[in-house]
Amino acid sequence: MRPTDAPPDPKEIDARLGEVEPDAARDIFLDLLTGEVLPALALARLLLVLGSARDAEDLVALVARRWGRPLDPALREMARLLHDHREGCERVATMLREHPDPAVVPISPEESVADCRVFFDRSVSRNEVASVAAYSLGDPDLLAVATREIVVLFERWGFLAPDRKTLEIGCGIGRMQGALSPRVAEAVGIDVSPKMIAAARRRNVGFPNVRFAVSSGLDLADFEAESFDLVFAVDSFPYIHQAGPRLVETHFLEAARVLRPGGDFVLLNYSYRDDLAADRAEVQKLCRAMGFTLAVNGAQPVEFWDGVVFHGRKEDRVS
Repeated sequence: MRPTDAPPDPKEIDARLGEVEPDAARDIFLDLLTGEVLPALALARLLLVLGSARDAEDLVALVARRWGRPLDPALREMARLLHDHREGCERVATMLREHPDPAVVPISPEESVADCRVFFDRSVSRNEVASVAAYSLGDPDLLAVATREIVVLFERWGFLAPDRKTLEIGCGIGRMQGALSPRVAEAVGIDVSPKMIAAARRRNVGFPNVRFAVSSGLDLADFEAESFDLVFAVDSFPYIHQAGPRLVETHFLEAARVLRPGGDFVLLNYSYRDDLAADRAEVQKLCRAMGFTLAVNGAQPVEFWDGVVFHGRKEDRVS
């Protein structure tokens, strides 16, 4: 993942970084300089921690001065992205400041969905591209790279075919539907945000096998049983997880209902709690209870962003 094949020794990184505050920002630079994350994702995380593009500029400049010459390639690329996408970074920082606090436990799933609807309606009005992926920094080309990586993964794992119908939970501006359209029979996207769906419809007007709908966020009741071959969520399921275990269980049950036998249920990120072991244990339990064979339990096969993949396959009917 790192732009160079020979990362510096961890002790050297520590020495060159010196004191960096807050600690969360220092951790981001450590991940960047050891090759754990790519510069665009590290920059998005830095904007989340610091809250403004100006503060990010100041800290990146400070770290660069301490690092000295030659400047680490990953650090140089982060600085370039910040310079070239200054306006987009400020919009991303503003959007992230308004993000629902994951530490706040919602009163009900309905309240959580309503908060998400308000947040994403506002975010997509600020910047459509950044609203679905902060690490895009508002750049359509960066978003296209991340989208293409997911499509390639889906193709490699056999999820796509000309006769398959797909459903995305939390489709945002419909980037996946446009990319999947030439590869599947039908690509459906749902989202709790009416403004997201309006953007998705406008951006995909030329694809006859693509359709969108505003969702309640509480279930998949608008769809018939056994009507899809692939149900997936790209970085949207954490919002369902934040709403509580009842909504998580409902969506696993609903995915099992709307999938045909042998169909695939794929999550790219299950939660934002930063506890992969807990995520794996919960997904395994849910898959077992809902009739999914767990094929992938928390792998990280993508490079551009930090998506953790879970894949359950609906069990075939017994003859």
